[in-house]
Amino acid sequence: MDLVSFLSLFTKLKEKELAGILAHSLLAPPEQMKQLNSISIPKSKYKKAAVLLLFFPSVQGDLHFVLTRRRFYKGIHSGQISFPGGKPEPLDYDLWSTALRETHEEIGIPSDQINFIRSLTQLYIPHSNFLILPYVGYIEKPSVFTPDPKEVESIIEISFMDLINNIPVMTKQCSYSKALIDVPTYVFDKNEVWGATAMILSEFKMLFSTELLK
Repeated sequence: MDLVSFLSLFTKLKEKELAGILAHSLLAPPEQMKQLNSISIPKSKYKKAAVLLLFFPSVQGDLHFVLTRRRFYKGIHSGQISFPGGKPEPLDYDLWSTALRETHEEIGIPSDQINFIRSLTQLYIPHSNFLILPYVGYIEKPSVFTPDPKEVESIIEISFMDLINNIPVMTKQCSYSKALIDVPTYVFDKNEVWGATAMILSEFKMLFSTELLK
């Protein structure tokens, strides 16, 4: 699929109802899946964050999106794969501004090159007490990503159709308790995507899959 076809299809989906918990639960780690329906989000004590699912045309014209691998350090999130994003700062106008700023800082794409499509369902992460708002956006031309060496180990470019055709598998991952558990995972080449990132991709994929099957 190319960018033009993608945007044409998305005009039908901008206002489509999102699957939310149903989609998230398909890729939720077991310990989090138990909490999706039972846990209540604190009204004022949670921390906000925004992430961006950013699409772009490859040099060959195929539609791709970008993920980042975090730097390796002593911690459970070391080397994990995620979207560009993070916490708001005082000068951010709103969470979309946060997603744009973080994307610029982490992978070097200027904010004025990124076009808004829509937001997805907020996702609450009990362990870290973050309420994440995912956004979907795109840039119009192939781009050279510049990873921030302080935060990003590497850039991962994934084909849109590789996501649509991907069937999750169970892999061993380190949980918040630091034990290895079986977790539903998207595997792109040798890149294992799980946790909140996979849950967000699951909702996006569900949004598109029904339309593509028509």
